[in-house]
Amino acid sequence: MNEAELVYSHILNCDRLSLYLNKDAALGPEKCAEASRILKRRITGEPLQYILGVTEFMGLKFNVDSRALIPRPETELLVNCVLEKIKSVGQPHPRKILDLGTGSGCIAVSLAKLLPHALVWASDISLPALQLAKANADLHKVKVRFFYSDIFRVLEKTREKFDLIVSNPPYISSKEFGGLAREISFEPALALAAGVDGLELYRSIIRQSPGYLKESGLLILEMGAGQRKAIENILKKSKKFEIIEVIKDYNSIDRIMVAQKH
Repeated sequence: MNEAELVYSHILNCDRLSLYLNKDAALGPEKCAEASRILKRRITGEPLQYILGVTEFMGLKFNVDSRALIPRPETELLVNCVLEKIKSVGQPHPRKILDLGTGSGCIAVSLAKLLPHALVWASDISLPALQLAKANADLHKVKVRFFYSDIFRVLEKTREKFDLIVSNPPYISSKEFGGLAREISFEPALALAAGVDGLELYRSIIRQSPGYLKESGLLILEMGAGQRKAIENILKKSKKFEIIEVIKDYNSIDRIMVAQKH
């Protein structure tokens, strides 16, 4: 739906079809005032998803606000990749998945919803983001084991190992960060900025993840435009992974990196 359809379907609490079937209906004063309030906030550049407080991801409704990054369509490719990899090996036992930097919980909650037999864990360094993610898990009545951690720190003294680690880490360089669109300035910098070259989190995740993956476990990462070669080099230098697939997004940009632990 376009923004106008999203606004009016929200105000009228109806779906897109009903919106057009009742297109001649008049809005009352309260509904007009609500539309005006939304428009005033939108004019400032505030993302519509934050104004409405909800967005759709993987066909599911998620609560969203400034505590976490707004789920993007490209990240659905990440979830679909995980689904494909998990389903391709069957279910001899419940697959154990870790979502690093869960944010709103859109990845972890979607996986828990679509893979009911999987054991889904999710971490974030932001407590407010974790609260939002837990609310979304409750909304969809799924079980996700959330924990507060800077990447793997909380797991360092455990023996936890996962079949698959997935992450959409911050990947905006400090140089790029200053030139981002006004809308993006409403989103948490912690979920966007990643050092001088935007690769800071990839280095940490790739260096540490072999210790938390089972044999032949998979590491699946979302990446920014133009970062494929750099991330491939980080993976190759680690000597712990074999790159098995790179998936392009809807604009033919290399977006998802799939690597397997040796």
